[in-house]
Amino acid sequence: MNSREKVLETAIERGRKRCLMIKSYHFYLLSIRRACEKVFDSCEVCVFGSVLTGKFTLESDVDLLIKVPNPPKSLQERAKVEAKIEELAGLPDYHPFKFHIVDEEGFKWYVEKLKRVM
Repeated sequence: MNSREKVLETAIERGRKRCLMIKSYHFYLLSIRRACEKVFDSCEVCVFGSVLTGKFTLESDVDLLIKVPNPPKSLQERAKVEAKIEELAGLPDYHPFKFHIVDEEGFKWYVEKLKRVM
């Protein structure tokens, strides 16, 4: 197998694993919630988006709405917080989870806009 074939095989395998994570996202929620509780003083973690309706694709994310008292302000701070959550939750680098970290006002906006949040 040449290097191009190896790269392709690796990409296909990562895609397969990512797809399995999307289909079984609920198995990861507890570890993500516990990681969020370690990073923030208090938090609420909710799922929204295509995984709730069953209309997800291989390219979909599992959208997580994370309500905290003081969300990170800068992109750099947000990236550090998200990396810490990923590390504490033991998520692989190909994971499908998208973190939407908001305060109470942002949470209300999402809930009103989406109408379906779990």
